[in-house]
This record gives sequence, structure tokens and C-alpha cells, in this order.
Amino acid sequence: MNDIGIGAIGLGRLGYVHALNIARTPSAKLIAVCDVQEELARQTAREFRCAYYTDVRKMLENNEIDAVCVATPTAYHVEPVTAVAEAKKPLFCEKPLADNLADTLHLAQVIKEAGILCQMGFQRRFDPPVAQAAQMIREGDIGKPTYITSFSRDPFPPPPWACDPNKGGGLFFDMLIHDFDLARFLMQDEMISIYGDETNLVVESEGIERFADNVTVSFRFKNGALGTAHASMHASYGYDVRGEVYGERGNLIIGGLHRTELTLCSPAKGITNPTTFHPQGKLPHFMIRFKEAYELEMNAFVDCVIHNTATAVNEDDAVQAFKIALAATQSADEKRPMTIE
Repeated sequence: MNDIGIGAIGLGRLGYVHALNIARTPSAKLIAVCDVQEELARQTAREFRCAYYTDVRKMLENNEIDAVCVATPTAYHVEPVTAVAEAKKPLFCEKPLADNLADTLHLAQVIKEAGILCQMGFQRRFDPPVAQAAQMIREGDIGKPTYITSFSRDPFPPPPWACDPNKGGGLFFDMLIHDFDLARFLMQDEMISIYGDETNLVVESEGIERFADNVTVSFRFKNGALGTAHASMHASYGYDVRGEVYGERGNLIIGGLHRTELTLCSPAKGITNPTTFHPQGKLPHFMIRFKEAYELEMNAFVDCVIHNTATAVNEDDAVQAFKIALAATQSADEKRPMTIE
């Protein structure tokens, strides 16, 4: 098969990153970009030397486009995802699939009924230390996983609209949805219950209803394993994303206060660092920290399209991660544990 032509819909800060990675991905070609802001679409197209559109369906009429990347704001996923499904094009969709459960379930069904390949933008699965940790767990390096914990801490609050749970979803959706997906991925099991809690102690929240600058969750898996996660938006020392998977015969420490790292603690090998990176001063934010992960997830998508193979993270994973985030939000609101379907 020749290089696959891809159209990119949505050119905000993450949409631009995806367009850039498509343009740099072997065996892929950025054919067109699309955004409702015409000047933004025009400037981006000029940079990448491709066509531009302001109408999704007009772009999909371009016969050079074999697959599509959707990275519009989450609340505006329904129209482009539906159009891509109707056009029978393979879809890369930035997480989450939608901003409410009804639309999430609807779009998952639309994708299935169309029979198209879909990869969701949970880029942390493709982060090298995470992928290596998953492989080590599968190979039994720590025995049966019994507990997972994770931290997702931003160095500063997001834009004011994103701080509003009614617009940005709050920390359970905006940040911990990644941790929920990774917990399922690394533990190879489904959560059955969750308890969430939230507080506001540091960040100014005037004018925002139910604002939280720190949240925690604890959860249980079907096989009895346990887990916890914490998210914050005031890690003034830098971007801090770490985690551990503790097993019957050892522990995997994923991430650190370097750019990224993976540490294995086991009786056989002691404490080792299969992958290490040197400190680079103040920790960068997520687009730099996960630069390689964003590149690798797009490479994986292109490879799946070329070989017509299943993606590593699809619409079903998006539905389950959304249900977990929703249950955590409801739990924190109602101050009681919630069952997860």
C-alpha cells in the first residue's frame, strides 16, 4: 500500500501536534487540515503545504484522504466522528470520545456499526516506560499485580473554562481519565468499584461552582487488586506524572522527577533502571514530556491502517474510561462509593 493520506480536524494546541506528527510519520501524508477558524486552517495548511477546509464533510470528499484524525474540543466530537464513520474512513480520535455518557455510547455504536478502525488518543499507553512496564508485567517480572497507584500533577491550572467541571470536566475527566485507562491497561483487569474525593486548598476558584484543585480516588478490580490515583493542578516544581504497579514478587516504578524513567524492584535483580534519562531542569509540560508517546501513537495508528489490524486502544476503552471518570465524579459529589458497570 502507498503512503496513507490523512486529514486532520481541529487545530488547537493538541490538534496542531497531531497534524505535525502525521506530517512526520513514515508511510503517512498530511493531505488536508480542517478548522472552523478559517485563518487558522489557512495558516496551518500553508505551514504543512496541504489543503485546508472549514467544513468537515467537504474535506471528506477529498479522494486522497484515506484516514482522519479528530482533535476538536471534546464537546464538538459528535459531528466530525459521525461524518468520518459515514465516510467509512479509519479514525484517530483524541480522548475522550465525547463529553457526556449518552454521546459517548452513541458514538461508540456509530463507530461499530460503520465497521471502521478506531484508535483513541490515550497516548500514555505508548509512552516507552509504560509500554515496557506492561510487557514486564505480562512476562511475570513482578508476579501477579496486586496494587497500582498513580499521580498526575500539573504545574499550574488550565485555562479558566477548563477549571469549570461543567465545561472541562474537572480533574477526574481532564486528567485522571488517563490514569484510569492506564490502570486497566497495566492491571489487565476491569474496575468494579471506586470512591472519589475532592478539595480546593490552593488555587483561586472564585466564580467556579464545585471547583477542585486536588482529587483522589481509590478503586477495586474484579480479581481483588486495589488501586489509588491523585491529580493536582498546583505542582509548582513542574509536571509530575508517576506511578507504581506492585505485585506478589516485585514492584515497577514508572516515571520520576526526571523526564521519564522506569525502575524495577525485584529479589532477582535488586533495584534496576532498564530505562533512565538525565534531569533537564524544570520539568516540561505534557506536550514535551509525552512528545515521544504522541509520535508513537500516530505511528501505531498508521501501521494499523496500512495492515488493517486492530488498534491497541479503541472506542470500547474510551467508553470504559469515561464510565470510571463519571463514577469517580459522582462518588466525590455524593460522598459514597460507586459501582462501575
